[in-house]
Amino acid sequence: MKFTTITAAFGAIAVLSACQMNGLLDQSEPLIPEATRAALAESCGASDLAFMTGMRVGEVEFDARDRPVRIVGPNSAVTTDLRPERLNVKIDSSDRITGFSCG
Repeated sequence: MKFTTITAAFGAIAVLSACQMNGLLDQSEPLIPEATRAALAESCGASDLAFMTGMRVGEVEFDARDRPVRIVGPNSAVTTDLRPERLNVKIDSSDRITGFSCG
């Protein structure tokens, strides 16, 4: 009886842990507070580039000498390291720019 109870408890913990991890993995944005995200937008100049939203990424030349640039597609795997000077260019499946962020 005791073995069955312990096994059931470990099973429940495993299921709940898996659910918790799925919730974290489904985040489309990193877990960065809004105030920090706003300050980051100024650190790489992302807020100045909003006028390029909707353009094809191939039509725009980003100067990588000023800052590192990373193109992020809809299914792209990206690192979670935070580099405030890096410009992230978000694109959709048709290579159109959907937004900018720093990090």
